[in-house]
Amino acid sequence: MSFVLTIRLLATILPAFAVFLTTLRLYYRWSRRHLGYDDAWAAFAVFCAFFMTAGAWTRSDTPATGPFHHSLHVRIIGYYMLNVSFTCVLWASRMSILFSIIRLIPYLMAMRIHAHICAILFGMMWVALIIQKLVICETNTTWKHLPGAQCVLGHSVGGLELATDFLADIILVFLPAKLLWNIKLSFSKRVLLMGIFSASMFTTVVSVVHGVYVFSENRNAEGILAHIEASTALMVCNLAVLVPWFTRALGHRDGSEGSPTPGTSTGATPAKDLTTLRFHHPAPIVLHALDLESVQPSTTRSVHTCASGEEIAPMTFADNRSRKSLSIVLGQAV
Repeated sequence: MSFVLTIRLLATILPAFAVFLTTLRLYYRWSRRHLGYDDAWAAFAVFCAFFMTAGAWTRSDTPATGPFHHSLHVRIIGYYMLNVSFTCVLWASRMSILFSIIRLIPYLMAMRIHAHICAILFGMMWVALIIQKLVICETNTTWKHLPGAQCVLGHSVGGLELATDFLADIILVFLPAKLLWNIKLSFSKRVLLMGIFSASMFTTVVSVVHGVYVFSENRNAEGILAHIEASTALMVCNLAVLVPWFTRALGHRDGSEGSPTPGTSTGATPAKDLTTLRFHHPAPIVLHALDLESVQPSTTRSVHTCASGEEIAPMTFADNRSRKSLSIVLGQAV
């Protein structure tokens, strides 16, 4: 199989499957009116994936190959499309994972501020990589006169890519691990969630292999690994949404605690949108699941009684747009 056929197949099939998964994710979130910033980043990654595929087809469309028999100038434009959109797909997918984690962090936790600082750091690394690639490709323009129409990025880009990829994926594993460590969950649920958020390490493995070929002289393998890495990142960013959805669709429940609402029998508990999360802290924050149908789009108030008999008034927040509500109870451990 020739390189042109291989790169076109990979640049079409892998992003197409990743786009399909992202479309399922966006449909699910839209149908439940739970769209958020993480979904916006995923949608932006899909938008960039189309440019990545178009760039791969344009760059490989030589006068002898077709189907459009592009000139060298057009193929150089295709390479820039491919190079920039690859970086955008990769980092937009990481942004989506990061903002999925931020959605799980209560507003009163300092970790939420740390996560937003990480988002700024991700943005800086994203921009730095694009600028570095453009500067190198525009400084040494010898590649623009070669039939391959591919810039030699060199060791500096390979080193920065490996460093930023490793740092970003470590953050994407550390944040949810620290969050889930202080949450009361069953062992199976904890393993499931950690497995979902640790899946970003698959992207790290592919990025290491891609970085090795960036250091080498094998430009064909570098291009192939770039498509695999970007598509893997886009697939992984959807796991935090699709895996729980498929798990519920198969009839598995999370076994979380929940109090029946008034008018509901003790044996039948209504469907919940949020599980009860208990943070082990001297003054814990407890997130109680609420029945969305019983919540009006306005601030409500109820009273909970802790084990010591002291009544604690929770603060309930309702969002008119997403109809998502949280009951945050501050006090002693329940």
